[in-house]
Parts: sequence; structure tokens; C-alpha cells
Amino acid sequence: MKKIILLASILLLISCSSQLYIPIESTSTVSLEDLKTGRDIYVKKCSSCHQLHLPSQYNEKVWSSNLNEMQDRAKITDEEKQLIYQYIVNAPKK
Repeated sequence: MKKIILLASILLLISCSSQLYIPIESTSTVSLEDLKTGRDIYVKKCSSCHQLHLPSQYNEKVWSSNLNEMQDRAKITDEEKQLIYQYIVNAPKK
């Protein structure tokens, strides 16, 4: 049973993270390296406890609130939180 749960969790993580946009260029305010780092942190830290949300699911204000609320639980620093936020708000809106 544990193997089934583990396999289901891995498949869910793969399917969610593959839908997230992968930055290919910088913005006028955020470097490509920072966008990629923000994505990596988001996938690694946030998916360890729950399903990832696509950046387009919430507006900037809600994302900011969500990140503030989850910071302690996800054990992310202020810098990591900022990188995640920059990644999310600079994602293409679909």
C-alpha cells in the first residue's frame, strides 16, 4: 500500500511540475537565473506537502498572502519566498 501511495505522489508531482512554465528569458526586472531558481524552489518546497498550483490560478495579492502564510510551514527564507513570488507573478497568464 505504501508503494502505491508513493508512486501516486511521484506521478502527481511530475504531472503538476511539467505544466508549470519554464522560464527561457529574463524580464525587465528579474534575471533568468532568478526565475529558474524561483521555479526550482517552488517545485521542491511546495510540492512536498501539497499539489502545486499554476501561477495563473491566483492574482499577485493572493499569491503574496499564500506565500506569507506558508513560509514557516515550507521552511523557506525571505529570499526564497521572494524568488518564488517573482517566478509566479512573471509567469505567462493563460
